[in-house]
Amino acid sequence: MSNQEMNKPNWLSELQQKSWEPEILLSGIVLYGLFQIPSILDSILLYGNDNLFGDTTDLDNLVNSLKVALYWLTCGLILHLVSRGIWVGMVGLSFTFPNGLNKDRLKVSGKFEKVLDKIPPIEQIIINLEKVSSALFSVSFMLFMVMMGAYLFILVFLVTPLVGFDLLIDFDTLGEVGEAIVAIYAMTVIIIGLLSLIDFITLGFFRRFKWVSKIYYPFYWVVSVVTLSRFYRPIYYTIISNYGKWKIGVFLIFFAVTSLFGVGGLQDSVFPGESLTQLEFWNNSRSTSSFSGYYDDQNDDFHSVQAQIQSDIISENTVRLFVVLKVTREDSIRKHCNYDSLATETEMTSSAIELQCASSFYQVYLDDSLINDQKWLFHYKQRTEQRGLLTYIDIRDLEPGMHTVSVTGPKEMYGYPFASIPFYRELSQSGYYVPKQPEKKDEDTFLKLKGVLPK
Repeated sequence: MSNQEMNKPNWLSELQQKSWEPEILLSGIVLYGLFQIPSILDSILLYGNDNLFGDTTDLDNLVNSLKVALYWLTCGLILHLVSRGIWVGMVGLSFTFPNGLNKDRLKVSGKFEKVLDKIPPIEQIIINLEKVSSALFSVSFMLFMVMMGAYLFILVFLVTPLVGFDLLIDFDTLGEVGEAIVAIYAMTVIIIGLLSLIDFITLGFFRRFKWVSKIYYPFYWVVSVVTLSRFYRPIYYTIISNYGKWKIGVFLIFFAVTSLFGVGGLQDSVFPGESLTQLEFWNNSRSTSSFSGYYDDQNDDFHSVQAQIQSDIISENTVRLFVVLKVTREDSIRKHCNYDSLATETEMTSSAIELQCASSFYQVYLDDSLINDQKWLFHYKQRTEQRGLLTYIDIRDLEPGMHTVSVTGPKEMYGYPFASIPFYRELSQSGYYVPKQPEKKDEDTFLKLKGVLPK
């Protein structure tokens, strides 16, 4: 018996024997939360893009990295619960049939006897499943931490320094010199990251050679601190030292490649599962598609971040247009309306100036006709939790058929519309639409008297 086994406390031995209890409990609780988190992350991303950072920021990378990490954790915990379920079944089977497999009653011959001989005793199967289940539970959290560590590496060494340098020193004024500095720094960080990744998936290749390990150790130490590897390093070294190294290496390569393409796929995809579809004759380009997020009656879970109207089929005489305000356009709005001059030269309130500037910035076209003198109001849309501008477009004289509402900015600033929303104008037989009155339901006598009953 080794010294480590002799010094092991009794409570730890007892806990190891009953580790399946907290594993199953934690897997169930964590899985329930994991299925809720992706939709919450999407809401955070939409809020951040509208109100904080804009469309293309590192917030997208953070959310997508988190989602891929959570998918790995979810898959691992599902496999853990499946293996634990089989383990529980085998434990119950061993109690029901303590003698295990009875080959005499099967009466097989030839090669089928060898097949039965290869089946291990049921106790050995239970022990193996116990090891696999516990390993799956630990590896699931290790993969999650590795994904978060990779994101932290990019954030600390690449995104934060470049953003900070750009705020302190305008690289545009440096011309080609500034571009060269950024390129050299970014390439250096990427090379260090690739070396760390290669060392990780090859199970410590650079640490096996004396002189190479001395050169590599400073980079390894810095990367380890930034990526918080102290939280998953014990799991990593324990797994690779007790399982076949080539199997672990193949799995880690699969993990790295899948994670990389997963983050990229989430970054590029507009619709859920878009990167997996094999449809060729389908496209979501602005001129050939109708995005459901443009319509209030269709966008319960997936709404446009540009503009929305009430429906794709409009029988009313009014189009209710909501335009989302985005923080990245505020500098353009200030420049377009000379906000600083208005604030100092007029007696208008700040809210009135802001509304006037935002209103003059956005232009609305009905088909190809510019709508002039459109009245706007600030509006907070509770359903989508978006801040923006609201206006009403009179379409009582619009002919039935397909039409388009387009929202654009000043032509000297933007050469494309922010949103082009198709809709179908539908008329009733009398030529106009009368809103339906809600049906009145007969209430119980008690409900009718409820309002006048004493409390």
